[in-house]
Amino acid sequence: MKIGYTGNNYPEKRNIIDRVSGVEYKNISRYNFYAYLNRINFWLTQRGRSPLFGSDYYQYQSLFPAGVDGMHFFNSVSYSNTPWITTFETVLPYFNKMKSGFKQDSTLQMLTVDPFIHRAMDAMVQPNCKVLLALSQSTKDIQKAVLQYFPEYKKIISSKIQVLHPPQQAQMYQSRNWEGKYKLLFVGRAFYRKGGQEMIHALETLRKEFPIHLTMVSSLDVESGWPGIDSKQLKEDQEWLRQQDWITWHEQLPNEKVLELIQESHLGLLPTWQDTYGYSVLEMQANGCPVLTTGIRSLPEINPDHCGWRINHTTNDWGEWEEIPRSRASEVSQRLSEVILENLRVILSNPEELEEKGQRAVERIQKEHDPKTHAARLSEIYHAVFHQK
Repeated sequence: MKIGYTGNNYPEKRNIIDRVSGVEYKNISRYNFYAYLNRINFWLTQRGRSPLFGSDYYQYQSLFPAGVDGMHFFNSVSYSNTPWITTFETVLPYFNKMKSGFKQDSTLQMLTVDPFIHRAMDAMVQPNCKVLLALSQSTKDIQKAVLQYFPEYKKIISSKIQVLHPPQQAQMYQSRNWEGKYKLLFVGRAFYRKGGQEMIHALETLRKEFPIHLTMVSSLDVESGWPGIDSKQLKEDQEWLRQQDWITWHEQLPNEKVLELIQESHLGLLPTWQDTYGYSVLEMQANGCPVLTTGIRSLPEINPDHCGWRINHTTNDWGEWEEIPRSRASEVSQRLSEVILENLRVILSNPEELEEKGQRAVERIQKEHDPKTHAARLSEIYHAVFHQK
């Protein structure tokens, strides 16, 4: 059986490419009309000119037959006749206007008459769209909520949605060495969006009460639209980090080195403001490092109380923070710092729980993210919908 895919990024590698043995995976990007259209539009916009056509990254249209039995996308919809499925992380269609507007009733009302959205919805109700694989129950719930605004598509699309969490290989649990300090770990490129600033503020106080050492793996990228962070502020933060003897900061590390750090750490930290899933939580749990997270999106599913800790806070109908910082020194940012500090005081005052939850985290990964189980489920889907025995 040949399965086509288009992206070659981290999500595709985690969820699609080479997941099922005996299946030949073929990159069919060069067959995609939109791949070329998007390059032209990108070239034009980089030069201050308007794009030639309305387009979006997450679409597929065959220029000519790709020679595959089926196609497995990540976040994309297909307008071609070849049978297809897609794994998605938030909502379909994953177009910019939908991603930025699905939380606002007024915007959704406008999108119900948008011809590009309707074309994508039409594609999802066609018989050649076989299965829509939501990364989490949270993702499925968001999609079904959006479909309330598209009643003509709701029944058929809802019937195609299944939940399939990403695979993760569990390792044998290893007890941590004490060495006189609690070893804390933060891993994430998007430092500010993932609550890194608030984490640092909390730890500055905590280190006066407990012996701690923080290791960070983060490029500290300035993400578009994140409040209060510009290139000047970023350089100041980077210089400050380099001067701290209680922090080891790596801008980047090979994955095997990150795994070594996880296996040495007592506690992982992801006090995130925005995340579609939380892959770093899986990697930490798989290596016996329990995690303190917020409770947005999929995190209540993948970081339950028996194997980690979650910060209590209110969420909106989409499972996200009701309010995010509007400035670097906003009140909501200060509150998160205070709550992180409160939680860490409790956690580090009961060190035996770190060991217990680390062991349970490994057991959870073995039970709920086993790569063999994930591959078997995908294999069943492929053979059922692409008609290969």
